[in-house]
Amino acid sequence: MHSAARCCEGIVTSSRLILFGSGGFAVPSFRAIATDPRFEIVAVVTAPPRAAGRGGAPSPTPVDSWASTAGLQVAHVAKVRDAAEVARIQRFGAEGALLADFGQIIPKVLLDHYPRGIVNLHPSLLPRHRGSSPIPATILAGDRETGVSTIVMDQGVDTGPIIAVQHLRPRLDITASELEEELAELAAVGIADRLAAWLQGSGSAVPQSVEGATLSTRLSRADGRVGAQTPCETALRMWRAYQPWPGVWIEIPGIVERLILSSVSLAEGGPTVAPGDLELRDGALLLGLPGGAIRLDRVIPAGGKSMSGAEFARGRQAELATRGRIAE
Repeated sequence: MHSAARCCEGIVTSSRLILFGSGGFAVPSFRAIATDPRFEIVAVVTAPPRAAGRGGAPSPTPVDSWASTAGLQVAHVAKVRDAAEVARIQRFGAEGALLADFGQIIPKVLLDHYPRGIVNLHPSLLPRHRGSSPIPATILAGDRETGVSTIVMDQGVDTGPIIAVQHLRPRLDITASELEEELAELAAVGIADRLAAWLQGSGSAVPQSVEGATLSTRLSRADGRVGAQTPCETALRMWRAYQPWPGVWIEIPGIVERLILSSVSLAEGGPTVAPGDLELRDGALLLGLPGGAIRLDRVIPAGGKSMSGAEFARGRQAELATRGRIAE
């Protein structure tokens, strides 16, 4: 295997590298690697373009868009575990691999294919928040510190040994999309040096502790449902954690099956609204929950258009007066 940036008689040779990634979290780090002369990117493996919603035109992944603009070879792989896809990836002849925000399980045959394994960038302080949704999990848990773990992949779910950890203290009001951007930029800081050292064999990796391990799961639309017994603080964390997906919503039986809460805020002054009740007060639609109340600043009824909470309430004033309570 070539060493990263090995110099011989004035000639610099680069490590042939393959990148696995799809989501936007990967782009800053991949950009840093692609512009470093110690690496030659032989291919970027990403998910195929996918339609967003019914009838929408297929859109490339953020990694696909970046790689295409950068003039790199892109390999669209829907199922990386397929034998034919494994063989195609192996034929690229890479000496090392970096993975970030890929969204697919890498088979053992590929994990073992590269002399120093596959290096993975994971947006949490492992072993906390392993799995597919670590950033929402961080916000939901109210963690005051998070970061990026650089690990060597094994067959477990984010259980491989740790090469490096970077720390970040997020803002109290940060949303998942904002936190992803900050962690993406953090991950890119020094990634070229860490990867070069690892490929040269000079880096070390420490096994993860079994203490404090948690597992985040893939999110679904149902995860965003706020019920009458959801604590107020939890609902506010859900709203920040579930932007842009799966969003947060309530059901008002007999009025609307799903009311998307596109913008919410804590009702100042602690107005007393019974948990589960909706009330229009001083031009604002309030939802009472255990521990407080939230303002429904902007809402979207299922199949409808965005409007203020007050507009929604005024349009259904009679119904809300008799059935203005959300589902448990």
